[in-house]
Amino acid sequence: MKILFLHRDLPPDTFTGVAIQVHRLANALTDLGHDVSVYSHSRQSAEARYRVLPINLPGLRTALRYAPFLKRIWYPLWYRRLAMDGYDAVHIHGDGGFIRYRGNYVRTFYGTAALEYRHARNLKGKLAQGFSYWLEKREARRCRLTVGISPHVAAHLPGVDRVIPCMLPGQPDPVASEKTPFPSLIYLGSRRSRKRGDAALGLFLGLRKSHPDLRLSYVGPAREVEELKGRTEYRGVDFHSRISQDQLAKLYRESWIYLCLSSYEGFGVGIIEAMAFSCMVVTAPHPGSEYLVRDGETGVVAPPDMTEALVGRMLKDEASRREIVRRAREFSRRFSPATVASSYLDLYRMAQARTSGNP
Repeated sequence: MKILFLHRDLPPDTFTGVAIQVHRLANALTDLGHDVSVYSHSRQSAEARYRVLPINLPGLRTALRYAPFLKRIWYPLWYRRLAMDGYDAVHIHGDGGFIRYRGNYVRTFYGTAALEYRHARNLKGKLAQGFSYWLEKREARRCRLTVGISPHVAAHLPGVDRVIPCMLPGQPDPVASEKTPFPSLIYLGSRRSRKRGDAALGLFLGLRKSHPDLRLSYVGPAREVEELKGRTEYRGVDFHSRISQDQLAKLYRESWIYLCLSSYEGFGVGIIEAMAFSCMVVTAPHPGSEYLVRDGETGVVAPPDMTEALVGRMLKDEASRREIVRRAREFSRRFSPATVASSYLDLYRMAQARTSGNP
């Protein structure tokens, strides 16, 4: 099939969750023998086995430079001018609020601004998410082939009745990995956001009192990492930013426990990645953990006030950690690239049939 994707940026220019998923899905479809192109501001990278088409629209970059806070308007308005004819399916991954949706267009919603709104930390964030939710609902009504990445996302957008989950970067490890000889944790996110990085650092400092050899791999934004590096109170924390997928997989494989402390996740890619690379998941309760984690079997769900004590117990219980890791690794196989890509191919064939006039 000839398939077109639309997303404004790609790795390694950005490592946002949607960009990573677009990159993985495009590569997986290409590996299955399909012709995939992606309209993007990013250049073709060495890791991209698909074709990257540059977004060269006069005026768009000027609009973004002088009024970047209106990007949710600029992108979909200018996208209407892109050449998107001649494809069996056109898959829009974001910023599609004003696109003229046709029968062979597919839209994936990687979250819903309705719930991002509730967890925004300031008025500016709430206003942006409120406007985004209006655009999302508009898209969900206009596009006939819509997908949510979890039942929770689908339930909060009218007309979204299909669920196709996010995918892993590759196949899960066949066997458990070797861990560090000292207790170790890994966290992905930022400090002052719904990811609750400050809580992760506080948990680490609390556990160091009973586990003085404990280490934390903290993967966060570059500016934040530079600010925190070298601060004496965070001795034992290894700060990382803009690392490759291979480097991240290595951190998962070495670490004993992955911390997902977010107040809200519509899915939780870090959860399935940790499962696939033999790292036990300890997560806060949120829609993503409800969908992905069977408490006590494939991970552990703990409210914020109980997380430190629970992590402390799990650091001492190697047998339980090993059994949970084994079950979780098996569970994660349903998120392999070929499995998720096949689900999308079924949808693309529906899109193709609508364009060709077949039933």
